[in-house]
Amino acid sequence: MGVNDIAVRFTETNYATKNEVSKELKISIIDGVWDKILSYRAPFCHYLSIRGIDKNQLRVCLCPTISAKLNTVEGKLLRVVSEANKLDSVNSDKQYFRQSCIIKSLQNVALANMSLSDEEHVRAVVLGSARDPKLAHYLDALNYIKERYVNNVNEDFLAELYSKVTGNNELTSFYRTRDLEDSNVAAVVSRVYKSAPAQLIESMMDSLFNFVEKSTVSPLCRSLITYYYIQFVKPFPEFNNEIAVLFAKSVLAHYSLGDFAIYIPLEAILNENETEISKIFNDVQSSSDVTYFLNFALRFINKEFDKMLDSLAEYSSKVIKEDFFKLDEEEPKEEPEPAPAPVEEVHQDPVVEGKPVEEAKPEPAPVVEEKKVEVKTSPVIEKPVGLAVSYIPEELDEKTAQRLERHLIELDVRLKKGQAYFYARHCTLGMYYTIEQYRKAVKCVYETARTSMDKLVEYGYYEKTLVGKKFVYTPVKRK
Repeated sequence: MGVNDIAVRFTETNYATKNEVSKELKISIIDGVWDKILSYRAPFCHYLSIRGIDKNQLRVCLCPTISAKLNTVEGKLLRVVSEANKLDSVNSDKQYFRQSCIIKSLQNVALANMSLSDEEHVRAVVLGSARDPKLAHYLDALNYIKERYVNNVNEDFLAELYSKVTGNNELTSFYRTRDLEDSNVAAVVSRVYKSAPAQLIESMMDSLFNFVEKSTVSPLCRSLITYYYIQFVKPFPEFNNEIAVLFAKSVLAHYSLGDFAIYIPLEAILNENETEISKIFNDVQSSSDVTYFLNFALRFINKEFDKMLDSLAEYSSKVIKEDFFKLDEEEPKEEPEPAPAPVEEVHQDPVVEGKPVEEAKPEPAPVVEEKKVEVKTSPVIEKPVGLAVSYIPEELDEKTAQRLERHLIELDVRLKKGQAYFYARHCTLGMYYTIEQYRKAVKCVYETARTSMDKLVEYGYYEKTLVGKKFVYTPVKRK
């Protein structure tokens, strides 16, 4: 393998550190190879206005692979925002989704602090019916971002966040004035710091504010780098983890998402693999290359966006609910009008015109017959291959599918909205449906589609069969 191929491999395929390259190639001295790798990366590097403790300027390498990952995650973020904005405000879907996001964020904060983190407790804190000062203060900080995200994200904004998180509206001090315990002699000797020395904090934070204001990298990239830098500097005597997340959200809110940024689940990173993150921080510090953290953060946040999209998929059938209710309102004009008209005349004629009573007696029979014709004498029953639900016409138009969907949700409380939505449109006996069809119909990830279809099998709606190398699902006759 040529040196250029190695440079591409350890940049594009796997953005590796010098030590990782050495281990992979099983060569102890790789200065020449490493120089070639750095030369390949150089054209893609963006030097940032933030510096490490050693005064070296940090850089990020937006090579084709990293750029593609960033674009993918940013595209997924836009999809999350778009899907969330489609939720119905009238029936409180949008409010409920946003509240759920806040609850999950607070749960992660509580878990990171080894506090009570069960959903009911956190929900009570959000609703104001339970007392938990730490979570309540964090919620105040989130609300501050929501209300003031248009303000410049600078030192004053950071001070307000710190004030909210600590619950102290009259701060007498700001940055810490003493080194943290982990900034010990061993760390200095090995040139690996776990936090910035106290005397460097103010200048390093000034460089961060300058980076936030003037950087040309995308808002998401800027937000994630901001999170890393605050976690590295640790400018406060406490609550550095929370402040790092909050300030990253503030950057994303001010430069891109507005108040929706507070619902992005960045708090989940607080409970990620601490050993892995510590190693990545050391890699960034020793190389001045923040790409190592960015690469990790993109993988992490991509998974979180998938979870958000799965959650939003639960509301997907509600997107058509407004049209469904409109159709319900129009039904008396379209379908019932022709049938009731003759019945009304028969009822009224004997009374008004005094016609023989015999004509009024047969009235109830035709009315009952008409209802039976609609439901029980449908041609569906006569066909050898029909629908699993016999009282729904075989040719399901969207309006009928919506009716069946609503009926299923009301009939079987175990069904999720996405499952009812899919089954109402895929319930023909003798037909076979796939997990991929479910995924596309409900707009969720493959694993969610597989789990949902297997649950429908468990509930007796489908039978699962292995055809070739893939499973297919066929409807089961239901009464």
